[in-house]
Amino acid sequence: MQRILRDDGYPLVDLQEPARLQGLIHRYCPPSIGNLFAIPRQGRTGDLEWWTELTGQPRRLDELSEAEQALLRRQLSQRLLALGNLIAELEQRDDPSAAALRALPTAAAPDTLYSVGGEPLLIRWVPNTPEGGAGSSPAVVGTAPRSVMPTPSPAIRPRRRWVIPLLLPLLSVLALLGLWLAFHHWERFSLPWQQGQDPVAPLASRDAVTSPAEFIPLSSESDSASTEPVLGTGDIQVTLRWSSRDDLDLAVTDPNGGTVSFTRPSIPSGGRLDVDSNAGCISYTPVGQNPVENVFWNSGNTPEGEYVATVSLYKRCSGDRDPIPFDLSITLNGSTEIHTGMVYEQSPSQSFEFSFP
Repeated sequence: MQRILRDDGYPLVDLQEPARLQGLIHRYCPPSIGNLFAIPRQGRTGDLEWWTELTGQPRRLDELSEAEQALLRRQLSQRLLALGNLIAELEQRDDPSAAALRALPTAAAPDTLYSVGGEPLLIRWVPNTPEGGAGSSPAVVGTAPRSVMPTPSPAIRPRRRWVIPLLLPLLSVLALLGLWLAFHHWERFSLPWQQGQDPVAPLASRDAVTSPAEFIPLSSESDSASTEPVLGTGDIQVTLRWSSRDDLDLAVTDPNGGTVSFTRPSIPSGGRLDVDSNAGCISYTPVGQNPVENVFWNSGNTPEGEYVATVSLYKRCSGDRDPIPFDLSITLNGSTEIHTGMVYEQSPSQSFEFSFP
């Protein structure tokens, strides 16, 4: 844990509100989004301080090159978009947490965005109160405030009571016409099973039941790649695929001991996690597509030595307790090997060692 900034003379409006919001963020979101928001604390002198669990040198946005600024803003946009999709999902479920999460910022002012080890970090995202002044809104906002004019109440139209008496006779005539057609032209409207076939359909055996549409069998890499997102690649690419709603996680440890995972999506050696599926048991995977997670090292400067890829069962997201099969493809300099395995409660993780080059 490191301190990023001290805002002299700006105490928090509500000391409990930031902790409550961050609890919701970490409850529903992966750490890559949870660590996006700096942790506000009240210092010993009452000043507001901003802390983070991210490691690395903190740098303000204006201290970065143009290319670094563009990359940092792109990462921020992707994570705020994922957060917005999550909130929309919670609203569809009528989850009361959605209203609280809607108060989070949707963009960053230049003085509120930092880079810590290459990861975006937002400060001043909760209300604070300048000493001797009124409470202020979060400094990170999506749009400028606008004055809202009161909307006049719509005029109440008179109810057309004559419609129902007119429709009732018309519906009666249509019903009688339908009965007449049915009796006089029965053969033309007869159903297929009335042509001498047995009206009782045979019961299907248990073995003949197919899997639901959202659970597709694992297929070859070329088949699944046709429907999944574009995956990062390079000297090393490790890709995990499975076929259930359960939350599986992929982690890869480099020869230096650094581990890429959902808790740390990028590490100093260049490893990155660019796709994380079913996080928090919320799936945005389209129908007909397997969940996928992907870790890769760009071409050039990839550490040489022994690597370990680990597949873990993070959380069950359904009542099913059967083992979860998976495919793990490891691509080194364009050459791919596919490993298979399964995880479940008695064996929640499985590791695979490989060497580069």
